This record gives sequence, structure tokens and C-alpha cells, in this order.
Amino acid sequence: MSEGSDEPAGRDSYEHPSYEHQPYPPQGPPPGAGLAIGSLICSIAGFVVCGPMAVAGIVMGHLAFYRARRGRGTGGALAVAGFVIGYAALIVWGIAVPLIVHALAQSGVFG
Repeated sequence: MSEGSDEPAGRDSYEHPSYEHQPYPPQGPPPGAGLAIGSLICSIAGFVVCGPMAVAGIVMGHLAFYRARRGRGTGGALAVAGFVIGYAALIVWGIAVPLIVHALAQSGVFG
């Protein structure tokens, strides 16, 4: 470098730091079909045990289907099966309970 130069001494030998791209940290496994399977189990149990189980199956089925459509989960078909069976269980219980109560009232159980 000459004395009349405006550049600081040693400017030519300066190396920029190397910014190598670091790989992204490993991501966990993709979300599975747990919510859809839970929906199907609750909906089937709703037929056997009681109607509120079917409501839980319907809610979980709709959530699982929404996640599967957005690519945040798997088991879209299981989710559809879960909420369809849940709705069917609610219909069956909606018909069966009034019939049972009517039959019990006819037999004099309620007094």
C-alpha cells in the first residue's frame, strides 16, 4: 500500500468469516393417526356403552380429518369412519332411549 492511499493497511488480506449453512435440526416423526384411531374407538364404544362416547368420537373424528386434510396428520379415512359411526351411534341412541323410557313407563316402573 502506498502512503497516500485512503484504504487501511492490510485491507487486501482481510477475509470475510465463512458462514456455512448449518443443517436444520432433525424433526420428529410425522404425526400419526392417533386421533383418528381414538375417534373410531370412541364411536364404536358409543354404540355399546353410551351416547356421550359417540360425541367424543365425532369431535375427535372431525379434528383428525381437519388435520389430515391440512397435511398435519394421517388417517383421514379412519377419521371419516369415526365421525360417521359416531353420528350413527347418536341416531341409534336417540331412537332407543325414548323407546326404552316409553316401555318402562307403560310397565309402571316410574310409579
